[in-house]
Amino acid sequence: MRMSGRGLRASGVALGVIALLSACSSGGSTHRPAATDSARVTTEAPPPVGSIEHPRPVACVEAVRSPGASATGVTTGNSPAKSTATTTNMPTTSSSSSSSSSSPAAPATAKNDVTVGPLTWTGLRALTDGDQSGHGYHNSDGWHYKVAASIRTGATVTLTIGAEQRAKAGLEYGRAFGSTPAPAITFDACPTRPTVFIGGFFVAGDGHACVPVDVQVGQGAPQRVVISFFNGQCPAA
Repeated sequence: MRMSGRGLRASGVALGVIALLSACSSGGSTHRPAATDSARVTTEAPPPVGSIEHPRPVACVEAVRSPGASATGVTTGNSPAKSTATTTNMPTTSSSSSSSSSSPAAPATAKNDVTVGPLTWTGLRALTDGDQSGHGYHNSDGWHYKVAASIRTGATVTLTIGAEQRAKAGLEYGRAFGSTPAPAITFDACPTRPTVFIGGFFVAGDGHACVPVDVQVGQGAPQRVVISFFNGQCPAA
């Protein structure tokens, strides 16, 4: 039996409608809604400890319990608040007590201390020149300088290496992290007593550099100091 052209067309339309209804009822439609924004969100890893965004914590429990001389020969007296060498810029010339290149390392006296707010670096001025090996040690990476940091009772101080020298210099405080240099650390002094932390600075290569360090007390504005590591006169901050 032959169907007319009109009958064939009507039959085709009917079959198409049936197929479309079947696809819709079975979820077979090829059109999918766009993925929601929440499905596309990826969890970002937090910044590493010791980074600029997450300074390495150096807590009261890491402090030296008793004042005196450390194994590195740095005197760690426990009265930093009255140091006679308060500064907001590292000295641009050597102190009068710094040794000459042929003399032994200068002793860590108050004249060689550098104080910024509640922070005192013991004997730091003596690292401007003189006997480099008397203040640290050298390995294949560079030089590691021992400098005790004293913090007044209850203070919080964050140190950050300036961007100009982050590729070369770092901070080596925080016993839980060994001697791994970090670009930023935060000291939390003990709440009942001044606190002395043993550690120091790392300077790559020959260990000679003018290193800018931003010192921030609590949430205050940072103060910049420029530290000369056996590099003679450094420009002021």
